[in-house]
Amino acid sequence: MTKLVYGIDVGTTKIVAIAGRVIDGRRGWVEVVSVGEAPSHGLRRGMVVDREAATESVAEAIEACGGAMRGGPVSVGIAGGHISSYNTEVTLLNRSRDRVVTERLVRRLEAEARQAAFGEDESVIHVVPRSFVLDGAEGVRQPVGLAARKATMRAHVVSGAVSTIQNLLGVVEDCGVRVSRVVLEPLASSEACLLDEDRNLGVALIDIGGGTTDIATFMRGSLTHTAVIPLGGQSFSADIAYGLKLSFGAADQLKLKYGTVISRDIDDVAAVRLGDKHYNARFISQILEYRAREVFEYARDSLDEAGVRDLLPGGAVLTGGGSLLEGMDELAEKILGMRTRIAIPRRVKGDSEPVRKPQYSTAVGLLYFSAKNDDLRPKSKGARDTSFGSIMTAVKEWFGFGV
Repeated sequence: MTKLVYGIDVGTTKIVAIAGRVIDGRRGWVEVVSVGEAPSHGLRRGMVVDREAATESVAEAIEACGGAMRGGPVSVGIAGGHISSYNTEVTLLNRSRDRVVTERLVRRLEAEARQAAFGEDESVIHVVPRSFVLDGAEGVRQPVGLAARKATMRAHVVSGAVSTIQNLLGVVEDCGVRVSRVVLEPLASSEACLLDEDRNLGVALIDIGGGTTDIATFMRGSLTHTAVIPLGGQSFSADIAYGLKLSFGAADQLKLKYGTVISRDIDDVAAVRLGDKHYNARFISQILEYRAREVFEYARDSLDEAGVRDLLPGGAVLTGGGSLLEGMDELAEKILGMRTRIAIPRRVKGDSEPVRKPQYSTAVGLLYFSAKNDDLRPKSKGARDTSFGSIMTAVKEWFGFGV
């Protein structure tokens, strides 16, 4: 039986609803069946600020996708300044008689990793195992079935504000959609843009969205660092609007038509036209370059603070709508000090042409994420579930939705 998976990318500038047919769940291959898109209203930097307006935007995208996801399990992307993360290490003694590591022990390790001292309105979204240590033996990727008296899990833990997650879920569920999991957006984008070879080599994914820029780094195949920068494509347009005293809409048009972040290549007297007016092209480029530098300097500082910038031979991979400005890869390479390329969703089949663009990386990644983690084979809950666990059961308990 063919399995369908669904995703909703609730972005600051647009909402994308996407449906796909699973081709190979183990590898995350999906055939895109339909895509719906709508302008985003009621959101600011990934957070709901007007529930009614946001609900209308999500509903419009779902309708444009054909409405098929209503009632089906849907993965929803989440980002925003409320996201935080850290690496942790937890150890437990294996008390089973034969000393074989069980799925239950791995779940206990995950539960221990969740016991961090968060604020009152904060809870864990993902516990992503990086590796295991069994009786001192390093580098174990899948411990279940191996013998050990003492098991250690090294994990990357991502947390978010409970109220913000609740608001996002409320908007989506108001549209008649059953949310099956919330996924950190850079994790979703990495599923769409990175290959296993990239993750094993060591790479930084930088997803420049409308309201935020999301970062995820991978080393030896494991997630090692995540961060959210509260700047995105809207910041670029707002800067042009302020600098040229234009409406935001007009500034956005100028950015999309003529935007480049390499101002030295623009002649001093070159002009661009919008309507019946002309504007200095170099001045526009200087505005964009200044903001792009700020974004990449934040990204560089984030990688430095995590101690990973010099440990990424695969360099940086840019995606998201903000990466489309001309010269972004060149500028990123200069500021980050590593080779940089722009990525679009890979492995897309079916109605793929509309989504083979950087701005759809998160939406397509939600399908891949669902296909890989909604295992199609009968099995008990275990270590595989803990790798990219759904928080929905816990969320519904917190909010009294019932499971």
